Amino acid sequence: MTEFSKILMVSTDVAHIVLFHPDDLAHASEWPIAWYSEPFVFPAESAAGQLIAWCTKSDGGFAVRVTNGAMTEREQRYAGPSWVFPYTVRHGRVFLDNTDALPGAEQMTRTSDYEDYWVDLANGTYAVTVTAIEWSAEPGAREGGLDTLPNYVVQFQPRSSHPIKPARRPPDLECLTGAGATDEIYIHTPKPPKPIDFDRHYPTFASLNVTRTGQDFSTQGEAPIEAAMPRDGDKFAIFDKPFVVAAELVPGALAVIAQCHGSGGHPGEATRYSFRARQIVEISDITGAFVDGQYAKLDTTGFFRRQPRPIPPNALAAVRIRPLPPATDTAPSVVADALRSKVLDDLRGGGLLASKLGGLAIYEALRLEASQDAGILANWLIDNLPMPAGERLRISVLPPNAQFAALSALYAGTGTLDERHPLPGRGPGGL
Repeated sequence: MTEFSKILMVSTDVAHIVLFHPDDLAHASEWPIAWYSEPFVFPAESAAGQLIAWCTKSDGGFAVRVTNGAMTEREQRYAGPSWVFPYTVRHGRVFLDNTDALPGAEQMTRTSDYEDYWVDLANGTYAVTVTAIEWSAEPGAREGGLDTLPNYVVQFQPRSSHPIKPARRPPDLECLTGAGATDEIYIHTPKPPKPIDFDRHYPTFASLNVTRTGQDFSTQGEAPIEAAMPRDGDKFAIFDKPFVVAAELVPGALAVIAQCHGSGGHPGEATRYSFRARQIVEISDITGAFVDGQYAKLDTTGFFRRQPRPIPPNALAAVRIRPLPPATDTAPSVVADALRSKVLDDLRGGGLLASKLGGLAIYEALRLEASQDAGILANWLIDNLPMPAGERLRISVLPPNAQFAALSALYAGTGTLDERHPLPGRGPGGL
């Protein structure tokens, strides 16, 4: 094969560089942003020889030399960490990119917009070594006038029969001679929940999209969220105020303490608010209302003035909350592994969940296949089985055995549920 060398400049604002062919990744056309970096996705795509990706550890512009030859003596002298990827060229060429042209729901550009970033290669299986270079360490490199080294050298070499273990995620390849390559999984340790104040009044509303703790949901036009804040006050204060959100505003209903983390929308439409469910509680009683950020006790009406007046349309209900009562688990009746197998067969075989998730079905199958944790399976079913919001909250707080029994029964009956209970996040107002 004729030796070639091609240098391309790549600017990235996501600290990642990728090599791929869009035809190999057409199945990812509806996958969410940054899917390539997910630890349950990248190993599968890499093992299939369909994606090379690495993390630069910083944003900026990077010179990448792609070749099927050896590194130069200068490159070897200032070489830093490296990684070997499996890759199969199926279409006679590959595309070097900053992830903007990767197929996906947030695709920003097309490969056809940057013809210079194609690299011609003979079809076949390759071992692809990516090596970071500390070009600035070479004397005179920053003074100008010198033919500076690239940031990365990408070498395509015919692959032997020896298997190449895929990275757990796009590995870190920082352009420093003393840096080490790593595909260690990032571990996010959530902050412990704040102590709940059970004595205060909370602004409250009902939402068809409310979901379990740790998850995001949105609301648009369901309630006047702005009533929780002073009309002429700091608009950003809404992001610091706790709300209580339930499927139904009645004493005894399950609800979540939620924090607003985003808002927006189009002119002439109700504002769309994004929330994260933090902690789950129970509504004790409806005590009044919030108007322009101020709490007011509701007047009463009716015979002997025993009935509270309805919440005004420009106000949010105010409630008190209480802890959840203790629950006793049932005897085990569902084997988590057997249920997982049924769900995976559904997702990969075009079943009900696959048809509802559409282009995300395989993405979600990869997520479930990556873990044998029964809790992850239970949470996934809570998030993805079609059910009313109140039922979703109820099942989310059940003890493990009772939770799996409820989810298994619900899954067995999904064929009879109608579209009034769409999957969360895929209906009107969902994320």
